[in-house]
Amino acid sequence: MRDEAWRMAFDALDILDDEARQALVETADGRFVKAGTTIIAQDDEDDLVYLLLEGAVRVVLLSENGQEIWLDWFGAGTIFGEMAALTGKPRTSEIVAETDCTLAVLTGDRFFALMREHGEIGVALSKILANRIYNTTQRMFELSALSAPGRIYAELLRMSEPSTEDSTQRTISRAPSMTELARRVNTTRETTSRTVNDLERRGLLRRSDDAFELVDPDLLNRMLSAS
Repeated sequence: MRDEAWRMAFDALDILDDEARQALVETADGRFVKAGTTIIAQDDEDDLVYLLLEGAVRVVLLSENGQEIWLDWFGAGTIFGEMAALTGKPRTSEIVAETDCTLAVLTGDRFFALMREHGEIGVALSKILANRIYNTTQRMFELSALSAPGRIYAELLRMSEPSTEDSTQRTISRAPSMTELARRVNTTRETTSRTVNDLERRGLLRRSDDAFELVDPDLLNRMLSAS
């Protein structure tokens, strides 16, 4: 596992203590998985905890007929799989590699031992869980209160980061497919494609390579509120 990938993951988690960093590196086992691999299967009873060093994963529920219900998406520098270790209960969701992924893997016991010894690791996990609760609450509100285009505007804004070239704009460096974006907001691919094309036609969104540029995020936010 590359030093740079570890460094970026620790920075994303805000783990600054050198001893905590070294302990995680020495304790974890490395794993590489190809895109499309199921990392955690719904209803599994293991307690492994994962630190995503490189790549991206999606979190889904599987219905009785095998249909995926999209729940979340994680990028590099996040911890997942901790709920089964915390509760001792079977896995409640499926986690699938969206891209090729490099992972650091620990047993629940080893992870909790590190948390007891290094407070920064526990704080990092607490922040992750708090953010997930916040995002879930936001999506529940949007699903009940916003139209499908409004939910798409909200998700585009949530996925974006301030542009390095123009402070008034925001960028999605890994533009989602229309299918992925539709799953994120619980609507159809056709509605998503029509909404994104409308934003592009109005000059509010630009596509460049594999990225989306949100040209006027403030206006998009006002459109979201009015939807």
